[in-house]
Amino acid sequence: MRYFPVFMDLRGKTVVVIGGGEEALRKIRLLLKTEATIRVIASDLHPELEAEPRAGWLAKAYAPHLLEGASLVYSADQELNARVAADAKSRNIPVNAVDEPDISTFIVPSIVDRDPVVVAIGTEGTAPILGQGIRARVDAMLPHSLGGLARAAEALRDRVAATLPAGNRRRGFWQRFFFGDIREAFISGDSCGYHAGVENLFVDASMPAQGRVAFVSVTSDDPELLTLKAQRKLQEADVIIYDSAIPATILELARRDAVRKPVSCLRYGGSSNELLSEARAGRLVVRLSAGESALEETVAVAAEGIAIEAIPAVSAPRNGSASTLDVQTDFGGPLWRAA
Repeated sequence: MRYFPVFMDLRGKTVVVIGGGEEALRKIRLLLKTEATIRVIASDLHPELEAEPRAGWLAKAYAPHLLEGASLVYSADQELNARVAADAKSRNIPVNAVDEPDISTFIVPSIVDRDPVVVAIGTEGTAPILGQGIRARVDAMLPHSLGGLARAAEALRDRVAATLPAGNRRRGFWQRFFFGDIREAFISGDSCGYHAGVENLFVDASMPAQGRVAFVSVTSDDPELLTLKAQRKLQEADVIIYDSAIPATILELARRDAVRKPVSCLRYGGSSNELLSEARAGRLVVRLSAGESALEETVAVAAEGIAIEAIPAVSAPRNGSASTLDVQTDFGGPLWRAA
């Protein structure tokens, strides 16, 4: 990864755009979605820019001192791009020269905007059409009211923090809030159903946590052959207990803050005791096995009355043939169809 993806806070910051034509207009349309102060340097302005009160016309002719105080600089004037980029770099100001990534210090991804939910898709400048195609699919997948749901969650955040302990209890609350019936009620405009669902969710979340163990079998080094259910469990897991043969590419799919324990490092009864201990503490445990899940571990956990779930592996296609998969998302509809 050459470009590190970040989201920059532009509230109260100044962004300088050099150029007043179509390319500059495209950048400014995006900047208008932020809370930045926008200043334009150009000999002439596109009519849409002339009519935009937030796009302040700073000067007609470019001069390096006009960049002072800027947090970002865009150059959309091909004749000035190299000069503007050099001047911005000398002042340690991030700069984007349109269509010239080699002299830019940042690039602009394709964006799906469901404010405050923003999805950015980048290809590091190698395949912009691919980025645009992925953006179109993600845009079609996400309901337009998703941003409103995120703001509704923001209004509940203090209450959740005050009533639910950090960790899997709080995480489970938000998982059900964003991906269950509450979301459906909100998106459909069912206000009564939404508020009733939220109150029921608080009641359920206040109950003692019930530990669970998901046995996930892995028979291939290819992470794309994990089922969606297996990937979801890795994202939900509090603790992951795994065989040493499990490749790093599989473990990378897990939540970054999940505790990871290789079986080879366990003591005092090995993996069975560890599974029981973590589940009794109310945690969601994923047991990643290379090959078929161990029957002994499954029996030991089930005998203690702990909820278990077995998620089998998907076999790799034979003779180089590929199966056709519809990748379903939690928001409904296939995101990608791969043959």
